[in-house]
Amino acid sequence: MARHQRTRLKHIKARLNPAEVRALLSRLCVELGFCLPPLEIERLAASPPEDSDEFTQAVLTIEGYGVATSDPLFNQVKDLVAQAFVDSQSRTDL
Repeated sequence: MARHQRTRLKHIKARLNPAEVRALLSRLCVELGFCLPPLEIERLAASPPEDSDEFTQAVLTIEGYGVATSDPLFNQVKDLVAQAFVDSQSRTDL
């Protein structure tokens, strides 16, 4: 049986609009428990990092979560953020 390996996406560039940022942060809260304070949500919505890795780092820092790249939870956050950036890119490419 062949082993399937998922490639992790890195440094995806996109400019998420405020609604996309809020939707992503809501998903991170509901699915993974990373629930930022309303003031921080609005700060990120107003001026989001344009790099998926920087956005991930910002969320984790605000939440007070130490970054350990081998941590499965870190990778889940990173994957959700990367997917939101890919989705945003595909919408702007239309």
